Amino acid sequence: MQSFLTGNSNQPMSLEEAVWADPGRMSGTPCFRGTRVPIQHLFDWLADGVELDQFLEDFEVDPRAAEAVLREGCLAVCTAASRNPDCTSSS
Repeated sequence: MQSFLTGNSNQPMSLEEAVWADPGRMSGTPCFRGTRVPIQHLFDWLADGVELDQFLEDFEVDPRAAEAVLREGCLAVCTAASRNPDCTSSS
């Protein structure tokens, strides 16, 4: 699998295509679409040092779905940091 940072030959997946949340299933926990794998698992595994390829293999998650989630997570962090005065550099 190619790195999500370098992309692949497939079209990128939108967040709506990658994620679902249904109050009647998994208590509404956002999961990878078509699975019962919570999105939080991806971030937890990466934080624990597990490689992305291993996560994708173990949970059989579409690499494009993981890319969509990571891309959206990055955007959320960058947006929040740019609006937070505590994140600005004093140098």
